[in-house]
Amino acid sequence: MSSTDPADDDSRNESARTKRSQDQGWRPTHAAEASSGVDISIPYSNPPTDRLMAFYAQWAERYDADLIDTYGYMAPSDAVAGLMQLDLPHDAAILDAGCGTGQAGTLLAAAGYNCVDGADLSAEMRAVAARHNVYRDLFEMDMTAPCGPQLAARNGGARYDAVICVGVFGFGPPHVDDLPRIMDAARPGAPVLITVNGKGWDLRGWDDCLMPVLEAAGIRLAARTRIRHMVAEGVHAELLDLRRG
Repeated sequence: MSSTDPADDDSRNESARTKRSQDQGWRPTHAAEASSGVDISIPYSNPPTDRLMAFYAQWAERYDADLIDTYGYMAPSDAVAGLMQLDLPHDAAILDAGCGTGQAGTLLAAAGYNCVDGADLSAEMRAVAARHNVYRDLFEMDMTAPCGPQLAARNGGARYDAVICVGVFGFGPPHVDDLPRIMDAARPGAPVLITVNGKGWDLRGWDDCLMPVLEAAGIRLAARTRIRHMVAEGVHAELLDLRRG
């Protein structure tokens, strides 16, 4: 009778989990016409962070045209409209987390908010965002790492009156387990509005895992609203209003 090393079982189980995670991707139907030479399915396949950053570096210059013109990307518009309904003063300090090329920041500026900072891990995306001249500050931030120390290094640890994060969560990275990290950027009780890609919500099982993550971190789900995401693909998003403290 042969024996089995438990470590071998753990290795096989981890490989199986990785394989399932990689299988849980999604490819937009308009990918071929909007890819601009990049594989548009990469951000929907749970890639490692370095591969994801290489993808966005290549896509940055065509990002807005592809998303808006080809996919009918409406998540920034609907998320900013949701933030405006909270009646924040126009001088509220707002962090656009995962700001990308600045779509949400541009809409916030047009609505009269004049103290908006942008943060994104991709230098190439931030470079495009800077051209809009709507951000008070633009800096690098990794939402898979604790945000408190990153903000302390940037602005002395000052927290924001509101945080908006559009088009970042859904497939990962970052993942649902990273939600408590971004909460550290907001002052206690401040709204943190996050969109979650509806396809990613289903494929990654957010219905099952969201509330346990929030409850363990002392985060309250103040509201959950279905909004538009990529209209041409028939994909919606969930807009989460999170509060802590």
